Amino acid sequence: MRIFPRSMFRLFILFIIAILTPIIITGCGADLPVRPVEREEIKEPKEKVAEYQPLSDLITAYDGGDYSSVMNSPPVENLSLSEQTLQKFLHLGAQFYVEPIAITENQFTEIDPQYLPPQRQLEYQLFYATFLRLSDAGSALQQLNRPAVSSIVLPDHPELFANFYRLRAEVYNQMGSILEAVNDYITREQFITGKEQVAANQITLWMLLSHIPHEELDNIILGESGLTLRGWADLIAITRELTRYPDEFSEQISLWKRRYPIHPAQEELINDLLERSQKLILKPKQIAILLPLSGTYAKAAAALRDGILTSYLADPHKDEVTLRFYDTAGKPKFIETVFQQAVNDGAEFILGPLNKKVVQQLISISADYSIPTLTLNLTGEINKEGSYQFSLSPEGEAINAANRAWHEGYSRISMLLPENQRGKRMAQAFQKQWAAYGGTIANIAYYNPKLNDFATPIKSMLDISRSESRRKALRRTIGERFEFTPRRRDDIELIFLSAQPRQARIIKPQLRFHHASDIPVMASSHLYTGKPDRQLDRDMDGILFEDMPWNIRQSEFSKANSYLNAKYSGQLKRLVAMGIDSYQIIPLLPILDAYPNEFYQGESGQLSLNYSNQIERKLPWSQFKQGTPRQVKDFVYTEPTIVEKDEQIDETTIQ
Repeated sequence: MRIFPRSMFRLFILFIIAILTPIIITGCGADLPVRPVEREEIKEPKEKVAEYQPLSDLITAYDGGDYSSVMNSPPVENLSLSEQTLQKFLHLGAQFYVEPIAITENQFTEIDPQYLPPQRQLEYQLFYATFLRLSDAGSALQQLNRPAVSSIVLPDHPELFANFYRLRAEVYNQMGSILEAVNDYITREQFITGKEQVAANQITLWMLLSHIPHEELDNIILGESGLTLRGWADLIAITRELTRYPDEFSEQISLWKRRYPIHPAQEELINDLLERSQKLILKPKQIAILLPLSGTYAKAAAALRDGILTSYLADPHKDEVTLRFYDTAGKPKFIETVFQQAVNDGAEFILGPLNKKVVQQLISISADYSIPTLTLNLTGEINKEGSYQFSLSPEGEAINAANRAWHEGYSRISMLLPENQRGKRMAQAFQKQWAAYGGTIANIAYYNPKLNDFATPIKSMLDISRSESRRKALRRTIGERFEFTPRRRDDIELIFLSAQPRQARIIKPQLRFHHASDIPVMASSHLYTGKPDRQLDRDMDGILFEDMPWNIRQSEFSKANSYLNAKYSGQLKRLVAMGIDSYQIIPLLPILDAYPNEFYQGESGQLSLNYSNQIERKLPWSQFKQGTPRQVKDFVYTEPTIVEKDEQIDETTIQ
């Protein structure tokens, strides 16, 4: 029997508590006398007998939205099989709107939809699939194999078919099948009318298709997909590549219109894309790059510099841009002099610095200047217009992992993290996001990253230490040796791990040794060197981990710059990708600022701008199989919604 998820169950419990909790009055001091209640004063409440409603009245009440009346109406007797089936459906449908949390799967299975009228068959299908998707998206998709009835049979209810294709698209996305979801939104447009509805549908379609990597977009454009889908993919590819170059973009949009003369994309959407390119693109002629090219952070700065230069040399308009590098030496006391020199040299954009303290100092001295800035570290929320921040923060990876874990259906997890600043920061970020979803942290174990044996924190996380303590106590009691197999706790659904490659290669086998091989492990990017090593990484088989595209997929850009992959590894290699994207994203910053749902598909991840003017990264996921990372499907996440006790449950909340 399936039930609704934890978030809805919590609402139900709060509701029951509010109704059933008695009012208890306690006095301060002596007890007050209570007048005894005489028996004749007790009046039994009159039982309200629900009135029977004819089936025709039930249908009228149901279609009119009077669901409470339908729910409270007792079953009508002596009905035919089809009438009984319709009556059960009306009660179930009404309950779906009034009291969905109490619905069980038995209520669906006891209804045979073939005895329902065509309209009710489709409504039943939508109710059942909506119920199933909350606990089992695969079963929901089976239920939505095709509409229960044809639109030819039911021509007067296009809204039901529009709801069908939207629901199936959402389930496809829930399962990571973005392209199938896009196709259903394309089909859905046949059943909706009105400019606003069509526009909303196209925006959703656009956002989903935008998540597809460049190579897959090219396959759609050059493949045998339908003309409408090819047109959307082509439009997104043009926008992705040429938005920053207004003249070329406008020219390519004109050519696109000739290639797809009857494409359904609304003219308003096309015009908006052109307007963004012409009015919002940032085009600095001179960029000052402030990096610690000497001192403690010189190696990190060199990786960033190589990425920036690689990106610059690939820019077809590089002749219109001048780069000037300035050495901050990673010291706050130098930044004011360096910044002033860059201003005097004619800088129109500042990229950097890197060190956090230097970034803080720069923000304090640059407040009086209007030069836009993209710093390469975070300092918290900034209010200055034109100032942005970019970082490969561990907190971002922890939030990504929490999103992935929740959307895969986990609700109770444990964490195994390094006992250092990074581990504590990741724990805090994961916990905050997990709490927003309503998930539970079973426990957090920290390990010493300098050791080679992590048995102690692993046993603590799995609660094996308590099991061994019971063995010792029992042995002291009976005074004899006996065979004993330690037992681990069985309520952990997932382990979130952050570890460097050396540590992860030890931890995974030790988890197996301590009877936890059946618990899935999800990890941050730190465990991967960025270079495949089947022999060493075989010990990490099964681990699902996130990492930037630069390390995982071979794009045309990364193939053309393979020498960078050979030169760098680990975190330095990731900084190369950050350098590439920090240059690429400069012209797009005002667009990301003005359109919060937009993002840039970069080498360091899918980049968007939050309300604190910080660039956020969403990373693709891979899994180790035979020592080699293999990409796995991803999906577009819905934001966590905290539903308070008195809030209404609507479609957005249930997503």
